Amino acid sequence: MPVFSFAQLLTLLLPLVSPVAAKDAPKEMILKQGDQIVAMGDSITQAAGYLRMTDQVLAEQYPDLKLPKIKGVGIGGQKAENMVARFEKDVIARKPAVVTISVGINDVWHRLKAPHDDQVLAKYKENVTKMVDLAQAANIKVILLAPTVIQEDLNHEGNKRLLLYVDAQREIAKTKNCTFIDLHQMFREALSKRPETLPKSKGANYYTSDGVHMATAGDTIMAIGVLKGLGVADEKIKLTEKPTTEKTAVEKK
Repeated sequence: MPVFSFAQLLTLLLPLVSPVAAKDAPKEMILKQGDQIVAMGDSITQAAGYLRMTDQVLAEQYPDLKLPKIKGVGIGGQKAENMVARFEKDVIARKPAVVTISVGINDVWHRLKAPHDDQVLAKYKENVTKMVDLAQAANIKVILLAPTVIQEDLNHEGNKRLLLYVDAQREIAKTKNCTFIDLHQMFREALSKRPETLPKSKGANYYTSDGVHMATAGDTIMAIGVLKGLGVADEKIKLTEKPTTEKTAVEKK
């Protein structure tokens, strides 16, 4: 069956989402030789698809930096309040040069049966701010990754509520002078301008497997976001084409 490799997906999706990612991204590479990255997150980070792709690009494009693989510390189902409770142990204790923080999907998704609550949003903002403060106090560079999508329908209630959490992260990044990558808007661009050649992943989805967890195309968008957050130029966000494997291809259903 026809497949799209990581390399092909990077080429296909980069022009759609890079302008959004580049808006608040560093203008040059922020990593030095041997720098460790730790990725804090939920089940999407635990699955590590976007981390593997990021590792592949960094290893291929920056071999002289001899970067260790990204250490993912994602735990399924977690919200900001859970992540801040383990931030010292799972991030600070590892002494990374950079931490990416991907948080917000579960804060909204798990509470969709109830009306939006401003107090929940305020607590989210407080907990994300605490994580940024802890990292910066330890001289760790912070990349805030906006929550992605809840269903591949931009009019879905989950996506409407996510905008408030995205804005909260943007405000934190501005106040704390850290990098903010608007993954949510990147997915909005990818959904509204979806290439006709992009195959479905499952059912009616293209970028996710179930509306939330990433398919390979979704991982590609997230990886582009992380790479831009690290200051990687567009011309470096690519991979040499290799034979496809189960982990590096999207099957056309």
